[in-house]
Amino acid sequence: MIRPELLFGVIDMIYAAAFEPSQWQVAIDQVRVMFHGSAACFVRSGPDLVPTDVINANPDPTFQRRYIEEHAGRSDIYTSALEAAPVGLIYSDSELIGNDVLRRSRFWNEWMAPQDMYSGLGSKLLEFGPSFWFLDVQRGRNQRAFDAADAELLQFVGQHVARAAELGRRFQSAQMLASSYAHLPFGVLLVDAHLRIVHMNEVAEDILMRQGSPLRAKSRVLATADARSTVTLQKLVADTCAVHNDVAPGLGGDLLLRAGEADDPSIDIVLSVGPAVGKGVSRGGQPRHAVIYLREMSLALPSGFEDHARKLFELTPTEARLAAGLARGLTLKDAAIHQGIRFSTARFYLNDIFRKTRTNQQSQLVALLKSTQPLIRRG
Repeated sequence: MIRPELLFGVIDMIYAAAFEPSQWQVAIDQVRVMFHGSAACFVRSGPDLVPTDVINANPDPTFQRRYIEEHAGRSDIYTSALEAAPVGLIYSDSELIGNDVLRRSRFWNEWMAPQDMYSGLGSKLLEFGPSFWFLDVQRGRNQRAFDAADAELLQFVGQHVARAAELGRRFQSAQMLASSYAHLPFGVLLVDAHLRIVHMNEVAEDILMRQGSPLRAKSRVLATADARSTVTLQKLVADTCAVHNDVAPGLGGDLLLRAGEADDPSIDIVLSVGPAVGKGVSRGGQPRHAVIYLREMSLALPSGFEDHARKLFELTPTEARLAAGLARGLTLKDAAIHQGIRFSTARFYLNDIFRKTRTNQQSQLVALLKSTQPLIRRG
């Protein structure tokens, strides 16, 4: 009979490993101790196996290396039997493979027996595409075999290992997403329905703190430089956070904030508001949030724009210079004079630019060029 405090202690360690992967080895070792085992492991089977996919309670570096080298992406007698098995299966070695077949195998003689793995009990826990994870506990040559009570306990523990592993996967994905947002070349803010800032990345913080910015924060609440734009922003965010027909938030929208003349009149901010959650009402009474994306736009083209346009639309250098002139606000005649070419030649180049950019008018071309200009990132 397992003492409750021992069982709950093991479960605590398992969930601690969900948020700190370095603790998985400790948690699996405690599973081994609880089952009085000679070995225990939590292993992924599938392609592109790496050392962190093989978690041993008492890892031997030599055997660990051999397992990765010999079994990564390959099916041994053990994993072949598990591939077709259903998730949640509790198995013993004798039931899964058969003692006679197992003991004659190279895998048992060269891998299991040298590590005193003579009686195994395991569970197939998770499956993702061509990969699956299983938890396995072994007892040695002189230990008793596992019984029905052990299988029941492993089923209980295995459920928590599977949940912790899934939590860990989602937590790592969330961390990667948060890290990606932190390094995006444009501003990202998370706000509630009242424009209170919940989170923002570094670029957004720089924009809000810049003197003369048309968007600012007062006591962690967003506001624009003019009252009319603030009202529009409030409506966009409130609509995005509201529940429509009991199922979905508003779609949000876009807003252009013009910079004042006091600081930098050439830098405006294009602001896009969207829902921070997918379809469906937030659960547990949690308030809805909106995501605001900020992008600085300048009437002056950034350096390197010609090369950017040339590569993006496969323009010739002359075509790129002409397109850049039009994007700067020049007429085709002025752009031709600036380039030192005839107006008729400029019209010839413009037709090729239309074809390559799939536009038909200068206004369409300029709008396209302005929308694809490189993001402004101030140091």
